[in-house]
Amino acid sequence: VREPGEIVMQAEGITRADGKVQDASFELRRGQIIGFAGLVGSGRTELIETLAGIVPPKAGTLKVMGKQLRFKRPEQALDAGICLVPEDRKNLGLILRNSVRFNLTIGVLGDFISAKYFGVNRKKEQDIAQKYIDRLAIKVSGQKQLAVNLSGGNQQKCIVARWISTNPKVLILDEPTKGIDVGAKSEFYQMICQFAKQGLGVILISSE
Repeated sequence: VREPGEIVMQAEGITRADGKVQDASFELRRGQIIGFAGLVGSGRTELIETLAGIVPPKAGTLKVMGKQLRFKRPEQALDAGICLVPEDRKNLGLILRNSVRFNLTIGVLGDFISAKYFGVNRKKEQDIAQKYIDRLAIKVSGQKQLAVNLSGGNQQKCIVARWISTNPKVLILDEPTKGIDVGAKSEFYQMICQFAKQGLGVILISSE
């Protein structure tokens, strides 16, 4: 049996000004998957919006790796290693009219765009994209395929791969299997378990 590791995220008394989240507290450890359940309107999504820096809290404390943080913008949460896969993948997760390669690599632009490479290192960009296509078994006709033409499950894998490439500490998944077929759901849950085995802290929001 795998034992969870050190605490990667600790929330105490998280409260939003709009009243949609009140006094929320939890601990998430390395290698652990925790689930938030509840009906639509129960505050599940609103809580993770606050954890991901989309809506700042009115009260409460949030610690990541023991350091107390207060996010005012999503990029601050990303810098702290917190990544969110949103429920609405088509409008909030993907840039549908761009390529699979673009969608996979926009989280790590600094790895292949710099003065060092005199702009864009296309070989490195392609290598990064292929690494995560292979790792997550994303079914594509090629890296240049438009994201809009992928199946729902492969679209979702693209978003997850984008954030996994940043080596996050916490991965938040909001309804990750919504709108994908039964076979893809099973594969997706196995993938989530693998992330936890590799030491990632996972927050899973699902009505299933």
